[in-house]
Amino acid sequence: MADSKDMMQKDMLPAMPTEFKHDLNAYLAATPGPHPKNLTELIAFNKRNSAVEMPKFGQELFEMADKADGDVYAPACRRHRSAATRQARQAIDGVLADHRLDAIVTPTGVPAPTVEALDPTPFESSTRNSAVAGYLHITVPAGYARDTLPLGVSFLGTRYSDANVLGYAYALERATPVRKAPAYLPTLPGRS
Repeated sequence: MADSKDMMQKDMLPAMPTEFKHDLNAYLAATPGPHPKNLTELIAFNKRNSAVEMPKFGQELFEMADKADGDVYAPACRRHRSAATRQARQAIDGVLADHRLDAIVTPTGVPAPTVEALDPTPFESSTRNSAVAGYLHITVPAGYARDTLPLGVSFLGTRYSDANVLGYAYALERATPVRKAPAYLPTLPGRS
């Protein structure tokens, strides 16, 4: 599986900055009101207001995407996107077929870290393959770490399995009513 993940990442890395720049520029241009109208202006705004906008984070991904041309129709971008999508679909469809499953049920990811504890190192998430494949991925509340940080269970399916996967997620959510309304906490209980 590591080989397929590496292959998918090899194709996603060239496509993702291009798609991100294209889509963010379109969103900013279409959104009314006084704000940056494209990624370049957003990066400049963040730099001018770094004490407020980036006290704990940088904008390395924004800067990397801004170097891309943003042309999602370029043959190289389309080739990389197509290969990554195919590989992600094969990863999900392969697990479902090999184990004769209707859906994949998995922890969504590690417990959400506090802002102070954020590490720029990427963590494994169950969302990557379904997002790249264009397949349904639904997450329902599963509990809480330290009674505050949400934990989720994710349901993934193959193409055209949306109704079934939504039904499985709905059934778990109804059977385990653990959802709490979200709240902004300046710090975790017991920490100052």
